[in-house]
Amino acid sequence: MSYTTTYTAPRGAGLMGKLSNVFEAYATHRADQRAVRQTYKELSAMNDRDLADIGVARGEIRHIASQAKALR
Repeated sequence: MSYTTTYTAPRGAGLMGKLSNVFEAYATHRADQRAVRQTYKELSAMNDRDLADIGVARGEIRHIASQAKALR
């Protein structure tokens, strides 16, 4: 009796799979950075009273914005 074994590479193996993963990670990073910038911009444009209404001090804006992530 003779048996033949077929090898199937896992998805993402090889150069094209790795490049695809790199581009996907880059796109995710860019989207997250856009979310951070947009959050910072919107919070910075608010006056102190509006910020107080949502419980944010002006000194916290940078920290809050840095935690923003793009919705996926």
